[in-house]
Amino acid sequence: MNLKSGRTGWGGLIVIGLFLAGCGSSGDIVEDSSYFTPQNPPPAAYKLKARCRVEEKAVHLDGEGEILFTNSGKRPISTVALEWPFKTADLEVSIGMRHVPQRQSKPVHAGVSFFSLPRAFRPNENVKLAIRFTQKTTVSDIDDIAFQRWYPKLWWDGLPTRDAFSVEFEAPDGYVTASSGRLDPKTGAYENAGVTTGFGLRIFKDIQIEERETGGVRIRSFYTEEGRECALLCLETAVDAVGFYKDLHGFFPFESLTIVPGASRPMGGYPFASALVVIHGQQAFKQRPELFWKWITAHEIGHQYWGEYIMSRDEPGDYTESWMMIGMGIFADRMYTESRGLGDERHESFFKRFLEGLENYYDTTADAPESLKALQRFDRNNVLIHGKGYSIVSALRSALGDDVFKRVYLRCVDEYGGKRLSYRDFQKIAEEESGESLYWFFHQWVRSPGYLSYRISSTDCRPVNGGYRTEISVKAQGETMAMPVDVEAVFKDGSSQTARVERWARDNKLVFQSQAEFDRAVLDPLGRLAMLDAPLPIRPKEIPDRVRRLAYLGSWDKGIALFEIAKESDCRDYRIWSKLGMVVFEGGYFEEAFTCFEKVLNGEAPESSRFMAATWLGNVRDAQGRRKEAVDLYRKALSMAPEGDGWRHDQFGITSSQEWIIRRLEAPYDWSGIIKRVKNS
Repeated sequence: MNLKSGRTGWGGLIVIGLFLAGCGSSGDIVEDSSYFTPQNPPPAAYKLKARCRVEEKAVHLDGEGEILFTNSGKRPISTVALEWPFKTADLEVSIGMRHVPQRQSKPVHAGVSFFSLPRAFRPNENVKLAIRFTQKTTVSDIDDIAFQRWYPKLWWDGLPTRDAFSVEFEAPDGYVTASSGRLDPKTGAYENAGVTTGFGLRIFKDIQIEERETGGVRIRSFYTEEGRECALLCLETAVDAVGFYKDLHGFFPFESLTIVPGASRPMGGYPFASALVVIHGQQAFKQRPELFWKWITAHEIGHQYWGEYIMSRDEPGDYTESWMMIGMGIFADRMYTESRGLGDERHESFFKRFLEGLENYYDTTADAPESLKALQRFDRNNVLIHGKGYSIVSALRSALGDDVFKRVYLRCVDEYGGKRLSYRDFQKIAEEESGESLYWFFHQWVRSPGYLSYRISSTDCRPVNGGYRTEISVKAQGETMAMPVDVEAVFKDGSSQTARVERWARDNKLVFQSQAEFDRAVLDPLGRLAMLDAPLPIRPKEIPDRVRRLAYLGSWDKGIALFEIAKESDCRDYRIWSKLGMVVFEGGYFEEAFTCFEKVLNGEAPESSRFMAATWLGNVRDAQGRRKEAVDLYRKALSMAPEGDGWRHDQFGITSSQEWIIRRLEAPYDWSGIIKRVKNS
């Protein structure tokens, strides 16, 4: 390989030559050289050669090659950006022998440099960049050296593209190479036509390799002697899983898949780069059951579809931050584990992560703006991205049923391969396949921090006409999300029947007819819902915000629950007590309403609010039929009456005013059209 040396250091050197057909003089440079990203950023073809040298703890990487792309925009491209995580001072650009300067303004995005092209490239015109680069880094472990962002990469505002790579790589003596591509023996290059996250390289000393070929996919496993047993199990699982996914989809996204060892602790794995995955803790094989190793292998392979083949529109910079990509990737491995009878343990653990987050009162809103993400100071990866991500996907599967959900899954793969998919695109496909609006589902599960909590409140079985009639009551608890939940009735002869509660009803009664006597009831018998056994207690500090969100009409059930907590709190906000009093009054909770208005009257409220509260104390006693007390309270309120029109209560069609009190002293108001039920007197 003919590699010329250049300036070295921590930054690294890039020399870029642009091979331009018909390149003119400096007068050809267009006036508008502003950078823009086409609506659909163009994929690129990278043809690279690289050589690695190791000197003690220093690693030198020298490379050269070319990048070819086509302007996919609707206007000319005059500026390109390259992602290169080293010092920008070491980037040089040239055309042949001519130096092309880097744009001098400091970029907003770290590690990205902008270059003005010598002329504008029209829509659909090809651009071919020649590059030469070098970098020097230090490593702590020279037996395993990892290269992720080792080459200059076109940058389109961080949006992913699915690129083609051909890489010739020369490792130091004594090292072997694991890469994102399949080695072509004719060219000596590692080839991959569909790289999304990046073309990765790992080089190892003292490593062993086993490989298998299945359906045109070469699977390689790198391992140490201590990790041999685990690595071979993962390899055989990978062969089986790739076959499963190929049968499901009709293809595998890559012609190769490489598995390499990671950390010493068996804590899972991660996608190091496209078609290159890490599985941790292989030398600690016996610390985990075989199911774990089979699952994590299938899981990482599932992400070769979800995250690599299908790209994220919601989190374009890193699909591992997308609850949907992670959730659907987990569902992919769920299909594999179900088909192989590998049990539910691993997937129940994702529910557990999410539920533990809820019990810690974490805000698990999945569709979170950056301002909310900054406040989600918990383990988002485990609790939200993996835990809730899979919980959302599994709950949608439960709501739609297996057949419809599978159509949704396959259609996403068919239509969004090599494209960016958002959860709203996903929702649209789910609605089209199911034929129903799913706003109710996505609003609750994705756009809120809600929880799910139902319980079987009672069962009753009675003999009827030579058989049995069983009635099972199911109650929605607390502020649960509304979901259709399956309930299984199991009978003493081993038979069972399943029915579904209505999502709109807080109390459901399900009736089953059977020949055998009832034995037990099972909520969510397929185990597809992440559900709390008991609703989350409302904390006193949440009271003000929750009261503000109450509707003025029809919220007395929620209001009385908030009252029971608020009365034990130190809440002194007269506006909270005023609203809460009127909300519970409508439901006939008279004594509770009286307490609320007393707190306003005796608290630090403006005189006009104290007058309103005094008036409502009289209203409450009148509604209870305690006329003498009501009259005394009205007189007290009259002595406080301010000038003006008073307080309007449009939800009830009345006004707290001097005129209202005078009329109430003459006769009580008929509250029967306002009070929805009489709770106490």
